[in-house]
Amino acid sequence: MQRIEGVYSMAGRSDVRHATAIVSDVGGIRILAHDNNIELRYSQLSDCQQGDILPGLPVELIFPDGDRFIPNELSVRWSHKGGLLAWLESHLVAVVLAAVLVPLCMWGILVEGVPKAAQISAPYIPQTILDQLGKSSLTTLDYFLDPTKINEDEQAQIHTDWKAAREAAGLGDHYRLLFRSGGSPNAFALPDGTLVVFDSLVRDLTPDELIAVLFHEAGHVDLRHGAQMVVQASVTSVIYGLLIGDLEGLSEVVLSTGISLSQNAFSRTMETSADSFAHEHLSKAGMNPSLLGDALNALPGATRETNNWEEYLSSHPDRDKRIDAAKAHQDNHDEDAAE
Repeated sequence: MQRIEGVYSMAGRSDVRHATAIVSDVGGIRILAHDNNIELRYSQLSDCQQGDILPGLPVELIFPDGDRFIPNELSVRWSHKGGLLAWLESHLVAVVLAAVLVPLCMWGILVEGVPKAAQISAPYIPQTILDQLGKSSLTTLDYFLDPTKINEDEQAQIHTDWKAAREAAGLGDHYRLLFRSGGSPNAFALPDGTLVVFDSLVRDLTPDELIAVLFHEAGHVDLRHGAQMVVQASVTSVIYGLLIGDLEGLSEVVLSTGISLSQNAFSRTMETSADSFAHEHLSKAGMNPSLLGDALNALPGATRETNNWEEYLSSHPDRDKRIDAAKAHQDNHDEDAAE
């Protein structure tokens, strides 16, 4: 026989009574009022349900008509059939395995599942949405970027060279080439087909190297990487929102770091595919695929070595690997031309 102190709550009523639950060896349970020992309830444990097992809260005993007995002690368990949580509570090995496997599964979903889902669904995002995203992104960026200092004649020549190259490569006219004065040499593509080139990049590269970079950025547009990033960011935000709820502080710092790393991995994949796009279309335009490698080599910091950890934390693949890939594509192009 077991005596358990607690409170008794009747279904549909807000008041509770201090009571004692007496559990017999044959499975019967009596609820006695604490003040006068009047029997408030008698039932069989087999007819009752055990409430959810939640950290820091006592486990309720729920009677068939909805009445409840809440023990004072957190350690009280009414049944060994309390579901998965009760089973896990008594199996430490399972808890440890779950603590290891759940994060690994989440990591697999974020690093492999979400990017693949984004890649599959990106073609179905309406272009009107991408156009609006590109427009709003450019508006925001222009708060931080200065107008270009490249004169109109030089801009016109770059436009002419780019048009001739993309037409020779069989690309359409759905790109909009813009120039801005930024910091370090850079170029980027927006989801609507806008290609933004910094003045410093124009100064550091030859005209042909600049065309190679534009083919790379065009690859981001045609491969719909912007749409993929929109899907990935949305799905990732929903997943982490479900996981952390309203948690703040350290948990947000840790989880946001995980989000950043998973997004960087996806970005490296996109950069590699955009490089391949540029190599292919440089060949179609009658230009050397190695021009993209030459452009990368001409940028500041080209001689800096990158270790594996730095590459992992970077949003771009290792520069040497990208240059080697461009040279390899050029070698293949030369072999095909010789045949």
